[in-house]
Amino acid sequence: MRQLKINKSITNRSSAALDKYLVEIGREELISTDEEVELAQRIHRGGPDGQAALDRLTR
Repeated sequence: MRQLKINKSITNRSSAALDKYLVEIGREELISTDEEVELAQRIHRGGPDGQAALDRLTR
């Protein structure tokens, strides 16, 4: 059986993509704890209202 040699390697990547992502998600309005609970309850109940809540929670 051949022995597997594992080398630790670190990929050097530009942080520009990460910076862009962080800027983009920073523009999103955060929901409150109460709104998150309400959305979760609507999702649990299902139906069109549940789907709308899921869309709001995951956008």
